[in-house]
Amino acid sequence: MTKVTYSITIHDLQRIEGGLICGDEAVVAVLDNGREIHREHFIGKCTSPVGYTRKYRGKPGLTAALISGNCRLGFNLSSQPKAAPRRS
Repeated sequence: MTKVTYSITIHDLQRIEGGLICGDEAVVAVLDNGREIHREHFIGKCTSPVGYTRKYRGKPGLTAALISGNCRLGFNLSSQPKAAPRRS
């Protein structure tokens, strides 16, 4: 089976407590036809405009959903499968 690489990007992983910006937690589920096949846990503080990105390898056609946490989530294909070299 050909695997592809996805980018899981979270934005605004933080909470405000007592007027201060603090770290928070988020859980992202990777889904195959709506069925959860993997979970990624994010803990900390991310206030960067570009977010925080983690790579995930899996089969083509996967999606992701934010299970818990107060942040924005991006899940994109970051590489296309490469064709096998041609044999002469």
